[in-house]
Amino acid sequence: MRPLDHGSDTMSPATPLVFVSLIVCRRTILGFWAGHRNSKIRVILARVWENDTELDIKNNRINRATGHLVYQKKFYRVKFCICPGGSQVNSARITDSIHYGCVPGKTSTSLSSCLGASLAVILSNYYDLPFNDILDWRKFSVILKEHDVYQLKYILKDIPDGEFVALHNNLVEVQKHFQWNTPPIRYDAFHMVMYDLWLRHRVIKY
Repeated sequence: MRPLDHGSDTMSPATPLVFVSLIVCRRTILGFWAGHRNSKIRVILARVWENDTELDIKNNRINRATGHLVYQKKFYRVKFCICPGGSQVNSARITDSIHYGCVPGKTSTSLSSCLGASLAVILSNYYDLPFNDILDWRKFSVILKEHDVYQLKYILKDIPDGEFVALHNNLVEVQKHFQWNTPPIRYDAFHMVMYDLWLRHRVIKY
């Protein structure tokens, strides 16, 4: 298996201007997080930003049973999905932000299906990100240290629209690597896991 493409650094010249405009302008919320305060960084995040009018910060995770796709639809209205470290090894929000990048039930990367992607903001001093040996996460997400939480809103607002769209386009490109298919499809999550294990078997001694 050959190494997988890490994504482009810049927005494709073929990207329609109307697509760029819709990606940016339809997002009325700068950042979103909802969850329990089960770690120091989450406590600080909620304390500093829960009353901010440009960030949607909630103390409790939205119950997915409260309404049809209430939680999922949040990802279609925000620019950034904030993923602070919690009490567990990783955060489901990281894969949520990738999984809900397209309208549920769609697999096409067409204009209508991919406007929903929100970029993950990894807010942790250390995350062993999925497929970190294969994918360059800095090309399709924003990675910050925990001390950046105090300047979070200003850091996100300083990201130019062109850079956001480039990250967004790269996110759309890597979505296929996080999808589980039956039977497996080339470069999907199954193949990524197998490739990752193959890479690690050369450095891990049993």
